[in-house]
This record gives sequence, C-alpha cells and structure tokens, in this order.
Amino acid sequence: MIYSLDFLATIFAMATGFAAAWVGLELVRLAGWREPQFAGMRAHPVRVGMELALAAVVGPRLLLINGFRNWRAGMVSLPLYAVLALVAAGWSICSGVLVLQMAFASGYFLA
Repeated sequence: MIYSLDFLATIFAMATGFAAAWVGLELVRLAGWREPQFAGMRAHPVRVGMELALAAVVGPRLLLINGFRNWRAGMVSLPLYAVLALVAAGWSICSGVLVLQMAFASGYFLA
C-alpha cells in the first residue's frame, strides 16, 4: 500500500535536490568558476574531480535548463525533453536524499 506521506517525502526530496543544484550553481558562479581552457589553465586531476562533483550536484538543473532551451530552439523533440525531465527529477530525488541525510546526520534537525 502506498501512503500519501510517501509521495510528500518524495516531492520534498526532489525539491531539496533541485534547490541544492541551484544553490551549488550560484555558489560556483559567485566564486568565479571558469572552464580550464577559457581560464588558460591546465586541467589537473583535482580540478577534474571537483568539476565531476559539481556536475553531480548541478546536473538536474542543467538537464532541465539546457533541454528546455534546445526544445524551444527545435533541436530536441518534446518526447525527448519529457525523458530529460524525468531523468532530472530522478537525479534530483537522489541528490535531495543525500542532502537530507547529511543534514540529519549533522544533528542540525535534532535540536
């Protein structure tokens, strides 16, 4: 049996994941992040690892925004954009669960 609280928890985790993606992207923009070839730097393994971690957090937002932009330009069909949106929602749920688990593990919500 599926309870309505399960749906609410899923929506809350998805919203948390999308919020974490948005906050992560804005923090990186504020820090002045540039791609290595545009900044005149070599791509070191540490930087590549940091960029992969960033992509794991910001990925759902990038899928939605770039997919919507490409759909409006006629480069992506509507069914493909729907699949992109579903992947972004699932990815957001996963990252939202991780963010919520880190928040609960930190003890912030126990006080």
